[in-house]
Amino acid sequence: MIGEVLGSYRVVSRLGAGGMGTVYLGEHQILGSRAAIKVLLPEMSEQKRIVERFFDEARAATRIQDPGIVTVHEIGWHGTNAYIVMEHLNGETLTSRLARYGNLPLAMALRLLQHCALAMAAAHARGIVHRDLKPDNIFVVSDPVVAGGERTKILDFGIAKLIDDPGAKTERTQTGMIMGTPAYMSPEQCRGAGSVDHRTDIYALGCVMFAMLVGHPPFVAPTAGDLIASHLREEPAVPSSLRSEIPTALDELVLRCLSKSPDARYQSMTELVRACAQITGENLSIQTIPPLIAQTPRPGAETLATTPPAVVNTTLRGASGETLGNNRPWRGGMLVVIFVALMIGAVALIATRKRATPASAPSTDSAAPPPSTDAAPLAVTPDAAPSSVSAPDAGAATTT
Repeated sequence: MIGEVLGSYRVVSRLGAGGMGTVYLGEHQILGSRAAIKVLLPEMSEQKRIVERFFDEARAATRIQDPGIVTVHEIGWHGTNAYIVMEHLNGETLTSRLARYGNLPLAMALRLLQHCALAMAAAHARGIVHRDLKPDNIFVVSDPVVAGGERTKILDFGIAKLIDDPGAKTERTQTGMIMGTPAYMSPEQCRGAGSVDHRTDIYALGCVMFAMLVGHPPFVAPTAGDLIASHLREEPAVPSSLRSEIPTALDELVLRCLSKSPDARYQSMTELVRACAQITGENLSIQTIPPLIAQTPRPGAETLATTPPAVVNTTLRGASGETLGNNRPWRGGMLVVIFVALMIGAVALIATRKRATPASAPSTDSAAPPPSTDAAPLAVTPDAAPSSVSAPDAGAATTT
């Protein structure tokens, strides 16, 4: 594969491999920019459902434009192999950081949690539920613009659920199918419930935060079945019972995320971000980013969803980047206003000409000049620049 060309990128070197494919370092043939290329193994590329899931990763992330989500540049086929080209990240996974630290300083853990929550708020606003948030899928990169000098990047939307996409509610997300990583799965996800919504990601981030604070997820068991049983029936330990310096408010935040009932958890990622800010004492003011929630369909009717906000800004204390919606309902109204103004001007011009040239009398030198037909120009605000749609967002630079 080294030296071969996939789309616009030439393969430079091999970065890593996994059970489903290999990740290569690629270089754009014209621009010279570097990217990570995730290539499915031939035997995986032959399986339709696996390829659908692979490209769903790109399709889901394309709908999110946020600095906390990995950018995908290109997808396609190289011979019989499906591939995704995404941004090449310099940093480390949260798993690697936890292996070095054991547990993280409280301020660092809270900051990383806020970044993850803000990125997922942007995803939820577009109707995307990740369903596999875990330290392996959270990458920490340098970013001097934000507080702490680093930010997180959410990776691998390979099993993401698209709330408002009827095609995503077929056999690939049917009731009874358990998908995810058992140590970080919500109770409803463990049951294989088809009604899993954005609050499953809030539970998963609670598990991630628990791991950042004490060095391991809330439940540890030898088998996946035991882990699932724990999520369904056992209460997690209070984090401060495992690390005494953890304040009560942080205990409460984590345990609320880990509530068995979705209704008892934080109801949005921005609500979770504000709860973190109350603990750190930050005067953090961010706009509410409501999640896109599917409504219960009537028999025979298509599933409806609430409309996402026109602008989703996930800036956190100076971080750059915003997601722009494509809906501009005022365009039609502006066209009507302009049309009416032109019609009024035309009528006024005709009336003026009739007064200036009477049909029954010749003009005289003493006749007054016709009234001016000049009118103040109509101020029209130019349309906003269209949002740039980045190519599909997807998994880690080194994740398969």
